[in-house]
Amino acid sequence: MAIRMMKRFSALAAALFFLVACGGPVSPEKVQARLDKAQPGDTVVLKDGVYADLELNWSVRAGQAPVVLRPETKGGAVFTGSSHVNLAGEGLEVQGLLFRDIVLGRNESVVTFRQGDSLARGCRLTDCAFDGCGALRRDTPNSYISLYGRRNRVDHCSLLGKKNLGVTLVVMLDYPGCLPNGHSIDHNWFGPRPVYGSNGAETMRVGTSHQCMENSRTVIADNLFERCDGEVEVVSIKSCENIIERNTFLECQGVLALRHGDRNVARENLFLGNGVRNTGGIRIVGEDQQVLDNRFLGLRGKRFFAPLALMYGVPNSLPNRYMQVKRTVVRGNLWADCSPLEFDTGSDFERTLPPVGTVWEDNEIRPRPEPAPAVETLREGRGASWYTPVKQEVVEEVITISDAELVLDKPIEVHGPMKIVAAPGVRPVIRFAGKKRAEMIRICEGGSLVLEGIDFDGEPIPGKAAARGAVCTDEKLIAPYTLRVSDCGFRNFGESTTIPIQGLKGTFADSVVVRGCRFEALSGDAISFAAESDDKGRYNADDMIIEGCVFERILGIPVNVYRGGTDESTAGPYVYVRGCSFVEANNKVRGAALRIVGAQILRIEDCSFTDSGKGGYCITLDDAPWEDIRLSRLQFVRSGGVKANRIFSL
Repeated sequence: MAIRMMKRFSALAAALFFLVACGGPVSPEKVQARLDKAQPGDTVVLKDGVYADLELNWSVRAGQAPVVLRPETKGGAVFTGSSHVNLAGEGLEVQGLLFRDIVLGRNESVVTFRQGDSLARGCRLTDCAFDGCGALRRDTPNSYISLYGRRNRVDHCSLLGKKNLGVTLVVMLDYPGCLPNGHSIDHNWFGPRPVYGSNGAETMRVGTSHQCMENSRTVIADNLFERCDGEVEVVSIKSCENIIERNTFLECQGVLALRHGDRNVARENLFLGNGVRNTGGIRIVGEDQQVLDNRFLGLRGKRFFAPLALMYGVPNSLPNRYMQVKRTVVRGNLWADCSPLEFDTGSDFERTLPPVGTVWEDNEIRPRPEPAPAVETLREGRGASWYTPVKQEVVEEVITISDAELVLDKPIEVHGPMKIVAAPGVRPVIRFAGKKRAEMIRICEGGSLVLEGIDFDGEPIPGKAAARGAVCTDEKLIAPYTLRVSDCGFRNFGESTTIPIQGLKGTFADSVVVRGCRFEALSGDAISFAAESDDKGRYNADDMIIEGCVFERILGIPVNVYRGGTDESTAGPYVYVRGCSFVEANNKVRGAALRIVGAQILRIEDCSFTDSGKGGYCITLDDAPWEDIRLSRLQFVRSGGVKANRIFSL
């Protein structure tokens, strides 16, 4: 009985101490007032709840013992809407918060370790989760976390679901009081991030080219980077004397890039590719870099995505180009079942300085990998222990059209997986009769589409607006989508701006597959994924497969794919045009039946061109030397030829 009473007294005393020290849970808006009164070692408790559209500025001055800020229950305080948090002062430790579906503006961050000119020092963000945060547009950049100040730590956090432009976690060095910083970024789970299709989609970056000679001394340790495919640089180091150790890169289509700066150390990391394309290892630029005791298993990347890539340098290089590689130490590493290592990556007319002084010791290259740990094992101890992403059950909606003609007064909107097919024995025709111009089918956020056995007729209906196209993306589509079109027809789209199949600027498809379709009597392009015309290396679809299609009487460009600029941070697009015929296609001055600019993998095979490209070319390319392009088994009858930067044997 006495023992039981003592336990009750201890519990009561703990509760009273909690109430006296912390005053009970408070709302987010009242946290700062409580922090102003907090003493080192105190805990301030945030009320559980869902909080939208808050700008929170939390600052504290603590001594040796931190002031802890946490919710009543882990994940119980959920921030959403346009909410964002600024941390400053010294000794503030924030625990257990959930940031979900937050939408911010250009160059903003969900959590920033700075308030105006006041930086965070010795602060910690731990056991928090970020999921599905972004912007209203896919091409608007922002970040989950911006680290300023010194001696801060981000650990055991889950950073998931980023789809828009911008670095997930960025270490900022462009402010007084940030060098050297001594930050620790450890035991976090950086979850899957899809291919963005442009530069500027790193998962982590430390510094910029302007600070490349500054000593950052950030430690990046024991993190899991899982399928972080945004761009070639999964982790981009642009400063000096950083340590990257014991991290795991699981099926990441990219590399750890020692991009700018010197004297960085990459050791005891695991790069696990499992045969996935573009999975890479470490890319090196600069002086006195060290690559020690790492394991590289099952990697398939080449050039900038290679398992090991030592770059050629630029003479008298500007900071944002390529300094010569000097005195790299590569020791005690294992490569197993990997694509070739490269010691001349990027060699061209500009990059002419080879690596010098490389030390190669006690490394092993073998044809087969050792057994890899299970994914569950790799995730243990990484990320917020309490947070599991919600897996939404996705059910494909199937629309079967049994009428001979279907007239739409507004677009069919695709918000999830959808399949639109013809009923057995029916060849339906879809037409448009809206009050204003619009596409017949619009792929919206979360959508993917399969079309089979349907004809789309763009002939205007008297008194009604004409269709803008057959299938088009929504302007605010952020997530990547897929499109499959089989055995369909597209005809009578009579305006140059009317395009049967089109991806708009700022949208991105994982894959577009068009098979066995017929396009005829079109005034504009037939298939257009060429909206990214600002020459920044962006493009609208990663994989494009066009097979067994007929293009006849096309005034525009039958197939138009564009990736402009010289950026090398992506591996796509991959374009395959096979078994297609082009008849009376784009005979305008400077016209082209196929305009494929910037495809890094291109195959045009078994195609015929008849009375096409007479005023220009049948095929127009603007190919860079590194692009893998093959043209084979092509027939030209009363047609133009091929315009390219290289000579092809057709």
